[in-house]
Amino acid sequence: MKFDNLADLKVLVAAAETGGFTPAGRRCGLSTAAVSAAIKRLETSLGVRLFERSTRSVQATQEGRVMIDHARRALELVAEGQALVRGGSAALTGSLRLTTSSALARGLLLDWLPGFAAQHPGLEIDLRVTDTHVDLVREAIDVAVRYGPLPDSGLAARLLAPSHRIACASPAYLRRRGWPQQPQELAQHECLTYEVRGRLLCDWAFSPVDGAGPAVTVPVRGALRCNDASVALDWALQGQGVVYQSALQLAGALADGRLQRVLPHWLGAPAPLYAVLPSNRFVPPRVTALVEALAELFARSAAGELGERVAG
Repeated sequence: MKFDNLADLKVLVAAAETGGFTPAGRRCGLSTAAVSAAIKRLETSLGVRLFERSTRSVQATQEGRVMIDHARRALELVAEGQALVRGGSAALTGSLRLTTSSALARGLLLDWLPGFAAQHPGLEIDLRVTDTHVDLVREAIDVAVRYGPLPDSGLAARLLAPSHRIACASPAYLRRRGWPQQPQELAQHECLTYEVRGRLLCDWAFSPVDGAGPAVTVPVRGALRCNDASVALDWALQGQGVVYQSALQLAGALADGRLQRVLPHWLGAPAPLYAVLPSNRFVPPRVTALVEALAELFARSAAGELGERVAG
């Protein structure tokens, strides 16, 4: 399969965005018949139907939606390359599709992304929040922000920040139930468990911070469990129990005193934060800029204020 030119891809995107072949023709300066012929050429090359036609409109098929997303990004990448070659403006333009979990979106990116968008007004940022690991290529995702360790794959990953899970609870809960002094005592507490990649995280691992002594794993349980880490965090803030999450995720609540770290001489399982890309090849400048900004954000956090807050 090959495409003879980019014009057919422009027609494809125009048909999707205008909802018909006639308005797509007006946008592209083509006749309706020429638009129909361009779509037919693409469908023949791909061996799939891209649109369902009616007398009033056209509707993209599932395969069509996938192709439209990729065509739009291909055209943006070409436009960025042309601007760089011509020595034009260095401003970032185009769409930027980012995916992450609900917990990461609410805990780390919700307040930060608007500032990044304000610095780059030519960007359109599409944040896709899901606790499922989506297919980055099929869904045309530019960057996924995920906790690791990551499974082996053909994806490209950059470490944004090292981190570990830690155990925390609200002051109200600790006044009511007391402070655990050893990891094993968590078995007697209300522990707020949640699913990670479809598996309930109910065995909490700990290692001594100073490296002296063996690691321990504690089976925990509680009256409340869920499939969303951000919900478990909300329950902890309400005083419902002990939560076991990344120190990065809990830093804000620790800093303002809404949560207290228990077992400060113990570290939980590693939970490094990564930026994951579909490939290292042909990375658009807007994607590079986002990853660099995220790396700078978490480098400052790990080396400075956030590290101090978590350690406290």
